[in-house]
Amino acid sequence: MKRSIQFILGLILAGLAFVGVVAFGFLMRPTTYDVAVVMADVPPYTQMTAEMVAVDTQSVSGAIADKYILAEEWQAMLAAGMVVAVEPLHTGEPLLRETIATGENAYKVRRLAVALTDPDLTVLAVPVDADTMPAIYAGDAVALFFSAGQLQVQEITTDVITVLPATVNAPPVLQQPIIREQAEAFTDTARLRLPLTKRIAEGLVYRLNRELIENPNYGAAGAENEPQYVEGAVTSIDVVVHVDVAEWVAYALAHGKVQLGVLPAVAIPQLQAGTLTESQGVTWSDVEEMFFAPRMQELQAEQQKALEGHQPTAATAQPVTPMVTPEAAPVDPAAVPAQP
Repeated sequence: MKRSIQFILGLILAGLAFVGVVAFGFLMRPTTYDVAVVMADVPPYTQMTAEMVAVDTQSVSGAIADKYILAEEWQAMLAAGMVVAVEPLHTGEPLLRETIATGENAYKVRRLAVALTDPDLTVLAVPVDADTMPAIYAGDAVALFFSAGQLQVQEITTDVITVLPATVNAPPVLQQPIIREQAEAFTDTARLRLPLTKRIAEGLVYRLNRELIENPNYGAAGAENEPQYVEGAVTSIDVVVHVDVAEWVAYALAHGKVQLGVLPAVAIPQLQAGTLTESQGVTWSDVEEMFFAPRMQELQAEQQKALEGHQPTAATAQPVTPMVTPEAAPVDPAAVPAQP
């Protein structure tokens, strides 16, 4: 009887332990969420459709799930209006809230005219060279430098002299001298386009425009999810500038070369307030002054040393012979004999 009671109690304790383990595991197991997952690579600023996204059930923590777009939210976004990707999306990754824009924000991303709310601002596309441009991202503050001119002669001075006919070699003998025709001289002024560089504007980067390259795997067997185009190198950058300097930027783009330089983030308040230090620019005269100034200083220093080295000292000075000017004695007229 005693053994049967112990056996029953053992079964009860074992059952309670099993239930406790199951309950603990259930409580500790992450909650499952229906997450929106990207099914194809999506370039930035692309309007998204329902075919680009699928639903996948994932067990993640609540903190991570808060960053994901869930299935119900995705359907609500599509029903409410436009959904636009603001960053490159890759196949298989969960759709994050920070990578898309919806509603009014989506129209701002797609249309620059809606994105700008200040009538004193405008957006200009600045062509760039991907090999020489610095690492620039949307939202960075940049300075625009205008360079023009080259060290080359545009027109060369040429003198053209009329040549006598080939049959006339020299004036014939016993004849009147030949009067040559007056030479015709044409002189063109030689002009130089001297280079110059100046910082003409500052602005904020709105968007980086990349080259779209046709995907060779698009339409291939087993590559149904491949996009038709893939992004290439950056070709131009949309920069937000003030309308007062927009004409200068347009002039620079049409008649010279514009280069971008990244400004520190701490300069953005000054940029927006228009209190950045004005640039004086660099001309060819400045380059010559910078180039020749050290040379002139060195030349003057060498000449000064040479003069100091040739100055005579007390030991090496040659003796100076004093010059005596003779003075004539007065003549007595009585001592002079009379003329015969």
